[in-house]
Amino acid sequence: MDTTFATALQTFVNAAQTMIDKYMAETFPNLDVEKLTVEPGRRYVRIVKSSGPHSRYVYCFVDTTNGDILKAASWKAPAKHARGNIFNLTKVTDSVSPYGANYMR
Repeated sequence: MDTTFATALQTFVNAAQTMIDKYMAETFPNLDVEKLTVEPGRRYVRIVKSSGPHSRYVYCFVDTTNGDILKAASWKAPAKHARGNIFNLTKVTDSVSPYGANYMR
């Protein structure tokens, strides 16, 4: 990973985590805090959301070649069409919600 990709990815993950923290505090204040973690792969970076040791699911994938944000098709593979890009993201809510990558419109 080059430094610009790593910086853009960290900025995206921090913005998404802030959005999740705000949503959970307002909507479900008594539940455990959900945290995003980054799991790098050969072509895609998997962003995993977890709220404990046994509750993990794919939040989204990020393509390392171009920065596209992709919805998860399964634990190991992303869906085909990009929902946004980490390099030209005006608001994090344009591409993701507290539950994962947005559906296509």
